[in-house]
Amino acid sequence: MTMAPGWYDAGTPGRVRWWDGVQWTAHEADANPQNSAAVDQPSSLTAPAPGWYETVAGFPRWWDGSHWTGLRIKRGVPGADWNTTEQPVMAWVLGCFFLMLALAQFGLGLLAGGIFATGTITFCLAVLWFVMAIQTTAVRRIPVPRSAAVAIDAVRPLPGEQEGADAGWYTVAPNVTRWWTGARWSQYIGTRYGPRPTFTGARMLRILAWMGWIFVGLGGVALVVGAVVLVGGIGANDFGLMAIIGGVILFGGVPFGALGAAVLLLSRLQRRTLLLPEHAPQRTVGAPRQ
Repeated sequence: MTMAPGWYDAGTPGRVRWWDGVQWTAHEADANPQNSAAVDQPSSLTAPAPGWYETVAGFPRWWDGSHWTGLRIKRGVPGADWNTTEQPVMAWVLGCFFLMLALAQFGLGLLAGGIFATGTITFCLAVLWFVMAIQTTAVRRIPVPRSAAVAIDAVRPLPGEQEGADAGWYTVAPNVTRWWTGARWSQYIGTRYGPRPTFTGARMLRILAWMGWIFVGLGGVALVVGAVVLVGGIGANDFGLMAIIGGVILFGGVPFGALGAAVLLLSRLQRRTLLLPEHAPQRTVGAPRQ
C-alpha cells in the first residue's frame, strides 16, 4: 500500500509537494504552518487535484491533475470517448506511418492496374489515428478547471474516501495501484499517467479483443494475397514489378498482424488493471516515492 493523496515533504526545505496517491506531481506549496490553508489541497494558482470537473461542454470530465482525459460523465453515467488516447504523440506517429504505407500501396496499385484493397484499409487506419490524435489534443486544450469537483454517487467511492483502517493504494499489477477504501475496491487506479477511473474496464477489454482479432485477420489476408502475387509474378515477364507489389503487400500485412498480436496480448495483461480484484488486498504498508 502507498500513502493516500496529500501534501508531503519532498526534500525541499520549507516546501511540500502534492502526492496524488501514485506519484509526485508538479504542485508545490509553502509548508509554513501559518499558511496551513494552502496545503489542504493543490493550489488553484497551479492546477486542481485529480477529480471530476464540469467542462465548457456541459458535462463532467476526468482531470488527472495535469490535463483532461477522455473519461467523462454523460446523463449520470461514467464512460469514455471512443476517439481519445493516452498518448496523442504516438497517435500522430501511427497516423503518419499508415498514411505513408497507404500511399505506397495506392501507387503500386496504379502500376499494377488496380490493386487498391489493402491501400484503402491502411488509409482508413491512418484516418482513425489522426482523428484520435486531433480529438485528444482538443480535449487537452480545454481550460483548466476552476470550479469545485463533482462527486455524484455514480463515481464513488473516490480516491481518498475511507471506510476502514486499511484504506490506501495497493498494487494490483506492475506499476499499477488501485484504491481500497478499507471495505471495498474503488474504480480508480494509479498509473504512470496519473489516477484513472476504470468504469468502462470490461467494455474496453471486449473492444481490445475484437480489435486484436480484426487486425490479425487483416494481416493474415494481406500476407496470403502478397504471397500469391509474389509467387504468381515469378513466371511473369514483368517479374520485377510483380515482385515489388507482392513484397509491399506482404510488408503491409506484417504491421497489421503484429499490431493485432500486441492488442490481444495487451487485453490479457490489462485484465488485472481494468477489472476489480476479487479479493481484499494484503496488508503491506508503503510510503510516497519520488
